[in-house]
Amino acid sequence: MRRVTPLARELLDLALPRVREYGLILLDPQGMIVGWLAGAQEVLGYAPEEIVGCNGSVLFVPEDLEKGMDTYELEAARRTGLAQDDRWHLRSDGTRIWVSGTVTALRSETGELRGFIKLLRDRTDQRIGTENRAKQLAALEEAMERTQRFLQTLGHELRNPLAPIKNSAFILPRLSDDPRVHKVAKMIDAQATVLQRLAEDLTEVSRLHQRKLRLELSERDVRELLQEEVAAQMLPARAKGLKLQAVLPDKPVTATVDRDRLRQAVSNLLTNAIKYTPEGGTVWAKVFHESDEVVIRVEDTGIGISCEALPRIFELFTQESRAQDMVPGGLGVGLSIVKQIAELHGGMAQARSGGAGQGAEFTLRIPREGPPSHAG
Repeated sequence: MRRVTPLARELLDLALPRVREYGLILLDPQGMIVGWLAGAQEVLGYAPEEIVGCNGSVLFVPEDLEKGMDTYELEAARRTGLAQDDRWHLRSDGTRIWVSGTVTALRSETGELRGFIKLLRDRTDQRIGTENRAKQLAALEEAMERTQRFLQTLGHELRNPLAPIKNSAFILPRLSDDPRVHKVAKMIDAQATVLQRLAEDLTEVSRLHQRKLRLELSERDVRELLQEEVAAQMLPARAKGLKLQAVLPDKPVTATVDRDRLRQAVSNLLTNAIKYTPEGGTVWAKVFHESDEVVIRVEDTGIGISCEALPRIFELFTQESRAQDMVPGGLGVGLSIVKQIAELHGGMAQARSGGAGQGAEFTLRIPREGPPSHAG
């Protein structure tokens, strides 16, 4: 056993009175305080003459005493040599502090238990910070829940007046040959269609957030799904003067997916790319196998995404100011739906861009065998 040299003992005697951040408490085998060293007085408030000779239990809060944590701590140290000490303690003035430290059993060369050393530090600031963050998180989750309920209600309420509006837009031109009436009816129908899509998106994002949607899974050749959606988007792409191309492998790209939901995600990505790509640009839709995943990628030569917006591009209601200027009126929910559909499949959605004017690349990664719960 190493002996403490005279110099080491001298340095220890000089150091202990100068330590303020850490308390060093010595206890006998029964838990009675026999030494009150270093910053113990600074941390817990007691002067040595007030506390030495008392049982260490006086430092514990009442609820921990009821649980027997004072004796448990010593018993754990006695059995294993070391016990963690992260809990509330009482200062001399009755205030509570959160201490972090250890209790170590001290034994003689023959193995006889001679007592314990309790090393602790006041970490109340960290504990309060953690509790405040937990409260903030709970409040945020509650606010998000209220927002989702509001969105779902709003989506339903928007749907109710849209049907008669669209019916009126359909009937109106049949009541008059006036071209101005036809023009107005066409405008009403177009705007009602936009509102209808917004209502559907609001309802959908709420359902996805609450995980109320059940996937209808089946094995599919994802190439066919992509071809169908590219064909459906060809007309608006050409009307805007864009090239829309599907880049597909010769062999099947199969995966266990919900066909309608995955097509909805692809539709949102293609619609987004067409919307934010200026005339003369190109949009590509690609699909391929990569390891045990199916990768769907939509690339464009559009306005791009700034570095600041990229990390939150899939968040609800996220829209860059340039995108809003180019196509006003959007709510920024389409990409959030894409992300949630990917996650329901056990996959993920990713976005890349070189910045403003550098185009964008959106990627869906879906496990070939379907969501983990399905594959298991």
